[in-house]
Amino acid sequence: MDAVLYLSGTAGSAVLEQIGQRRAAGDSSLQIQQLNIDASDRVRAALYVWDQRERAHGKFGDAADRLFADRDGLEMASGLTVARHRAQRFGDTWVADLCCGIGGDLMALAERGPCIGVDLDTARLQMARVNLGAHERNTAALIAGDSRFAPVKADAATADPARRQGGKRARSGSDYEPSLAYIPEWQQQFDLLAVKVSPALDLGELPVREEVEYVSWQGQCREAVLWFGQGDDCRRRATQIGEQTISLASASDEILRPPVQPVGRVLYDPDPALVRSHLIGELAAQLGAWSIVEDVAYLSSDDVHHTPWAKTLPLLEQVPFQLNRLQRVLRLNGWRPGVIRRRHFPIEPETLRQQLGAFDTDSLPVELVCTRIDGKRTILICASVTESAR
Repeated sequence: MDAVLYLSGTAGSAVLEQIGQRRAAGDSSLQIQQLNIDASDRVRAALYVWDQRERAHGKFGDAADRLFADRDGLEMASGLTVARHRAQRFGDTWVADLCCGIGGDLMALAERGPCIGVDLDTARLQMARVNLGAHERNTAALIAGDSRFAPVKADAATADPARRQGGKRARSGSDYEPSLAYIPEWQQQFDLLAVKVSPALDLGELPVREEVEYVSWQGQCREAVLWFGQGDDCRRRATQIGEQTISLASASDEILRPPVQPVGRVLYDPDPALVRSHLIGELAAQLGAWSIVEDVAYLSSDDVHHTPWAKTLPLLEQVPFQLNRLQRVLRLNGWRPGVIRRRHFPIEPETLRQQLGAFDTDSLPVELVCTRIDGKRTILICASVTESAR
């Protein structure tokens, strides 16, 4: 915490700026340490801050250049774009962030209204305080306390329990810190509650909730959020954040399963939030599409439909997987592998790319969709087209 206090002050900020300039000029950490810019421990701390800022750009964009974070705190923090979506669902009500960490969610919450952050880790609370100030959102209150007992008064709350313990990822909600077992107590205290969980948790593993929302951004499912107190009939929701934020929802826990038929003229690779929320059946109904394999998320139809909820891939050829045969089909047609997708297929995309070898750069790039059909490894060769969204 002392390093954060120093580096966020006037003298420390000057050290950070100077080191940032040297890094931009291409100097290594060792070269910078030899410049005697400041005491060696402070220089090491400043270099660490810059390391985390570089890692943070994917989550925080330009705001990463002013961020203070430790490695684990950054790993656990929500990306600012995704955090803003969740924050907006609270409207302008008072919100308590029960596991605020370095302040990623607080930065988004403070943009839309009053909020307060709680965390046991005083070093991360100091980082959150500095990050809020740098984000010009220093009105949020911060309290050192045990989020299990929610020592705050607010109308609503959000919680992002730690999902890593001792360097290992928690596999069940009972292993979170704090545990999801505290949800009933939080429900009694707050009118509206959002609890972030791993999107890898299957629907059957989730605790009793009113709604679960899976959120995708830039083609990846970034988070799952359990909502309580919304007062509507939604049970499962998929949200895709892009130029426009869109949602698809169901009021039922019953999963709609599309019929299974042979591959048609077009293949659809659905958005990962749609896959995790088990809303593939709803999309299939919209498109007049079907599944090509039971419990595999690829859809197909004979008519071309463009939707922001899936990549639309016109089928060129279906090939039973055998490496030499696939190489021959690609070369005879003047094709080369571009994007390689897979579901229920044992070979990693980059491994398959290496096994296929080099192709003429003048060849037409195609997409390879690798899966199992009737229990057999199959490659669906598809035209590469621009995604309508995502």
